[in-house]
Amino acid sequence: MILPVVKNKGGDLTDVDNYRAIAISNVETKILETIFMGKYNDGAECDMYQFGFKKGHSTGLCTNIVKRTVGYYLKHGSHVFACFVDFSKAFDRVNYWKLFSRMMDEGSDVCFVSLLAYWYSNQMICVGWQGLYSDKFMVGNGTKQGGVL
Repeated sequence: MILPVVKNKGGDLTDVDNYRAIAISNVETKILETIFMGKYNDGAECDMYQFGFKKGHSTGLCTNIVKRTVGYYLKHGSHVFACFVDFSKAFDRVNYWKLFSRMMDEGSDVCFVSLLAYWYSNQMICVGWQGLYSDKFMVGNGTKQGGVL
């Protein structure tokens, strides 16, 4: 099910940018993904500079490092320049077919990738709004809120 989340950036309720859909993982998907993680997790480490979505790390840690780095250079009389990228709605736009292709290129088990491809290509969702629900429809991209993988 997709639950619209109102961000209300200026009161315009007709602006689609004021809404973000959240596709929630069902229990069956979480169980399947947990089994996959236990069986197929190859123990590969994430990038050492990744902070979010990594056990024992958070974006708060990253924020602290940025603040300390900026403070150091300002204290020593240097200019500080920073560039930030806003990946808003990035998870809504994930092309999982590219992820499956990359998994195959990196030597993941064909049966595992095939099962994931089947699972994702047959997912049906509906929109829920104020107690009303739409008809179910297919989803072609994006990841679900609370997904284990």
